Amino acid sequence: MQARQPQRNGSNSNGRASGSGTGGGGFSVDNLFSIGATTDATPKRPRPVTGAHSASGSRGGGGGAAGYTANGGGGALGMSSSPLRGDSSNGTPYLGRTNGPPGPSRLGGLSGSSPVGFSSPAIAPSLIPATPAKPLVPFASRPSRLTVQESLNPELPLPTSDQLVSNQSRVTLRATTNPADYAYRIAFERAMERSEVLDSLIDEAAEIFKEYYQIEEFGDPTVQSQDEILVVGRLCPETDAAKMTETSTWLESSRMLGSGQRVLLKFEPEMKVRGGPPGAGGIGFFPGCLVGLRGTNGGGKLFAVKEVLMMPPIDATYTAPSSLLEQQYGAGPKQLGGHPMSVLVAAGPYTLESDLDYEPLEALIGLAKQEKPDVLILTGPFVDSAHPLIVRGEVDELPAAMFRRHISARLASLIQASPRTAVLLIPNGRDLVNPHVAYPQAPFNKEPELNIPKPARSLTYRRAHLQGVRLLPNPTMFSINEVVFGVTSVDVLWSVKSQEYFRKAPDVEPPEPGTEDPLAKDVMARTCRQLLRHRSFYPVFPSPPPSKMLDQLNLDVTHYDLVKMGSDGPDIVITPSIQKHFTRIVDSTVFLNPSFLTKASQEASAGTFARLTIHPMDKENLAELSQSGMVDVGGEPDEPVEHRVWERCRVDILKV
Repeated sequence: MQARQPQRNGSNSNGRASGSGTGGGGFSVDNLFSIGATTDATPKRPRPVTGAHSASGSRGGGGGAAGYTANGGGGALGMSSSPLRGDSSNGTPYLGRTNGPPGPSRLGGLSGSSPVGFSSPAIAPSLIPATPAKPLVPFASRPSRLTVQESLNPELPLPTSDQLVSNQSRVTLRATTNPADYAYRIAFERAMERSEVLDSLIDEAAEIFKEYYQIEEFGDPTVQSQDEILVVGRLCPETDAAKMTETSTWLESSRMLGSGQRVLLKFEPEMKVRGGPPGAGGIGFFPGCLVGLRGTNGGGKLFAVKEVLMMPPIDATYTAPSSLLEQQYGAGPKQLGGHPMSVLVAAGPYTLESDLDYEPLEALIGLAKQEKPDVLILTGPFVDSAHPLIVRGEVDELPAAMFRRHISARLASLIQASPRTAVLLIPNGRDLVNPHVAYPQAPFNKEPELNIPKPARSLTYRRAHLQGVRLLPNPTMFSINEVVFGVTSVDVLWSVKSQEYFRKAPDVEPPEPGTEDPLAKDVMARTCRQLLRHRSFYPVFPSPPPSKMLDQLNLDVTHYDLVKMGSDGPDIVITPSIQKHFTRIVDSTVFLNPSFLTKASQEASAGTFARLTIHPMDKENLAELSQSGMVDVGGEPDEPVEHRVWERCRVDILKV
C-alpha cells in the first residue's frame, strides 16, 4: 500500500530543506537559482507537468498509488462502510455545551451596562490595572538596537545602497479581498447556518482525502460493524471547556457522512499515522482538527482507531517564466531590474505600556526611511484597548485623534521620504479605531478623522498600482509581484499549541534512514503545518477561552470562507504570536513570527520586527524555460513553474 507522500529530503542548520537534484538530462527547474541555493525538495503538492507521467501514474513528484488498501485485507479500500443502520439507540447522544449558548462565539455583555432602574455595581479595585511604571532603561537608551536575533538563509546577500537611490515603485500589489464581504452584522449568527458551514468543512475535507489518498468511499463511524472502514470528521473534546485527552476525544461527522453525530474514539496501541512528515513519531490533535480514520465500531459505542490519515499538503503556487522575467528583470516601472525585493514586517503594540508616545513605531519608521523597503507590513493593535493607560482612562484624546497623531502622521512622513514604499495595515481585535470586533475582521474604514495617507498620484501609473497605505482585512492574502503572502494578527499559533494533544504513533511506512524530515518533531513546525494542511488561518473550533496568554476571539463561523487560505498555498505566512520569535520552512512555505514591536518583559520594552529580502530567480534559466520548457520531463514552453520562495528568501528578525 502506497499513499502519495510529500517529498522532503532534509534540512541544513538554518532550517532549509536539502536533497539531491532531479535526475535525467536536459534543463531542470532545480537550476533556477544561481545564488548558491542547494535545496530542491518541495513537500507541497506539485502541479502535474504536461506530458510528464510516471509508470505508476503518479502526479509530478508526488509519489503515487493506485488506490488505498487495508492492511491485511488485500483489496482496495473502496469498501462501503454502509452496513444496515441499527436503531437510533446505538447512536451517541449529542453532548450539549455546558457554558453559555451554543456556537463558537463568546460575546460577553458590556461590563459597564446595567438594567434600567438598577445602579451599576462598583468595579473591584483588584480588577483595575495599576499605573505602569517607567522602564528602568529608557527606550531611547536601549542597548543592542537593530541587532539580529535570528536569521533564515543568512548566506543570501542584503540589498546594497545603490538599490535604495530610486524612489520609483518597483513592485505590484494585488489583493483579491472584497471589503463588502466583511460588512456583516456581528452576533447575528443562526444555529442552522453555523451547522451548515461546519458540515461543509467536513465534506470538503472528505473530497480532499479522496483525491489525495485515492479513497472510493467513506463510512459512518457511528454505525456498528465488524468490518474496517474509513471515516472522516472533525475532532472535538467532551465539552467546550475541556481539553482532548487519550480517553476523551470525539469524532463529529457531517450530516452526509454520519448524520452529524459524535462518537467516542479509542486509540489502539498499535495505531499508525499516514501522511505526516517522515519521522514525526506521532500526530497532534486539537479541537476542530479534520482527520481521516481507519478502524471499526464493533459495539456501536466507540470507534477503535487503527490508523490516522493526516490532511494532505496544500498545493503549490505557480507563475509563467515569461511573467517572472518581466517582473524580476525588467527595467520599467513596477519591475525589480534584477535586484532583490525588500519587505519590513512588524506587529503591535507600537508603544510602551508606560506611555502613549509611540517611540518603538518612531524607531521603525526611521529605519524604513533609511532602507526604503518596497513594502512595509504592519499588523495591529495600533490604538490598543488593552493598554494600561487606556484601561485606566488616563488619556485626554479620542482613539481616532490618537491614531491620526501617532500613526497617520508617521506614515505620511514615511511616504514623503520614500515614495516607493507601500504600507499595508491589518487590524487586530484590540484596535479601538476599528468597530468590527469579530473574526474574520473588516479592514479599517477610510474615515476622514483617521487621516490615513492616500497614494501619491502619478499619471504614469494605473490607479491599481499606486503606492501608499493599503487597508486589508484580518486575515488576508495578497501578492507582491509573484510572491503570495498570508497574514493574520490573531495568535493562532498559541491557540493551536495550547489546545493540542500529541499522540505518539509510528508511521505506516517507516522512512528510510536519512530521509526523515528534520523539523518533523519540532513543535512550532508541527503547529504551522496544521494551518497549511487545514487550508485555514484559524482551524481551531471552538475557539479557546481567553486567558492571560490569549485574547478573546469572537469567531464568526457563518463567514468562515473568509478565513480559508484557498487551494493554492501562500509562499510566506506571517503569524505574530506571544511565543518567541521564529522562522520555519514548513511544507515549502516560509512561516514567520516577528513577535511584537513592544514587549514589557524585555529591557527598555524593546521588541522585534522582521526584514525580508527576496531574491529573483536565475535570469538565463528563466529565459530557457520560457522558450523551451523543462525538456527533461517533457514540459511545454513557458509552462508555469513553482515559486520556491523558501530557498531564495532571507529573513532577519531584529531588535527594534
